Amino acid sequence: MLFRHWDAWRRNRAEEYLALSPEQRYRKHQWRQAAAVVTLPGVLLGTAGFAAAYGTGLFGKSQPSRTCTPQVVTAPSRHSFDLVVLNATGEPGVASSVGRELTRRDFKVVDTSNAPDDLYIRDAGVIYYGTKTLQDALTVRNQLPGARIFFDGRTTTTVSLVIGSGFTKLVDPPARETPRPSQIRVNVYNTTYREGLAKTVRGELVARGFKAGAMGNDPEKVYLPKDVALIRYGPDADLAAKRLAEHVAGARLVKVDRAGLTLDLVLGNRWTDLVPFADVPALPPLTKAPPETIAVPCAAATG
Repeated sequence: MLFRHWDAWRRNRAEEYLALSPEQRYRKHQWRQAAAVVTLPGVLLGTAGFAAAYGTGLFGKSQPSRTCTPQVVTAPSRHSFDLVVLNATGEPGVASSVGRELTRRDFKVVDTSNAPDDLYIRDAGVIYYGTKTLQDALTVRNQLPGARIFFDGRTTTTVSLVIGSGFTKLVDPPARETPRPSQIRVNVYNTTYREGLAKTVRGELVARGFKAGAMGNDPEKVYLPKDVALIRYGPDADLAAKRLAEHVAGARLVKVDRAGLTLDLVLGNRWTDLVPFADVPALPPLTKAPPETIAVPCAAATG
């Protein structure tokens, strides 16, 4: 009889907890933590005595202050570890959008999804790391300064970023440089009746430093009776498309859903030739960005 009453009580408590909002669950969790801090000295006093409680540093004993300067080191490669992005904001799509942007910034994002429903984070985010990934976590925090890092004991090379309700945006990235031809792959497609045109134009572009992509008839079978050419590009390749357009006077730029710096140059019926190479704007001198750095704390921070 007593067991049945106890089992029913536990089921009722579980149902009540699941009915709480994430913020209510967070408040309940915080209250329990506070209660543990308040009651722990009393438990110690009733068992091991006042001296044991004093020895733990719970009260009455001041700790010596320590000062040290975090060590500034070169950050690890953003692509050298796996990054999981979880959404604890309650707003749909946040993990996906942040994950896409971090991928554009060369992080290796392996998963984006929602955090557990009972995980409530008021900060901009919490970055969970393990025994091998402190510096990786600090590299992620460079993109989200309001986030905390938290050691959870994991032994893998994975870092988890949980985005909290305090999130607004990632830090602004540095100004992008227009890619050089050697960084841009160009597929050349022919929609005209002039045989071999795609092969000829691709060869000319390769001679100007572009990477050779596919060639032949346009796989999308567009008809361009009044166009010189189309340049199709994805969200990551807007500046690459502008670089190619310097060589193709009158080309129409068309944005498509595609990753990377690969472009399609689709030749239309009004195609004549590339812009004379002498008339193409000269490439600016190469600039080398300084290496990314992180400030490693004196002891691994645990949030």
